[in-house]
Amino acid sequence: MFDTITGLPVHALVVHAVVVGLPLTALLTLLAAARPAWRSWLPVVVAADAVVLLLCLVARMSGQQLQARLAQFAGPQVASTHGRLGGWLWAFAAALTLAGLLAWVAARSRRGALPATFLVLVTAVAAIGWTVAVGDSGARAVWEQTIDNTRAP
Repeated sequence: MFDTITGLPVHALVVHAVVVGLPLTALLTLLAAARPAWRSWLPVVVAADAVVLLLCLVARMSGQQLQARLAQFAGPQVASTHGRLGGWLWAFAAALTLAGLLAWVAARSRRGALPATFLVLVTAVAAIGWTVAVGDSGARAVWEQTIDNTRAP
């Protein structure tokens, strides 16, 4: 189910939505939590956070499938750093979703908006940082050797 779609790895298709979606929703969640005029958007933003969380889980499962497929040819250590880092990205997306949900609850009750916004800030920065680390390790796993072994035209 998470192996291929029309002959292409699901992971390669889904991972781009995660790499763009998680930092984007992190910024949107932070803006919606921090700006009182934008707090009415928190339900929509939290829903977007949840969608990105689901995409992270699909990327994780499809990445495991792809790693198992590639291990047949390159050995079990294929993209091990990327796999270890990527295996935890869903937790950062979940933390962001929960922080956004808490900010929404705080905004509705008109109490605790500042602590909730701080929590969103911390989880947003962590989610963006972890996404960058995962994306960098994945790009290096796929492209570094190819680039090192070729020269620019």
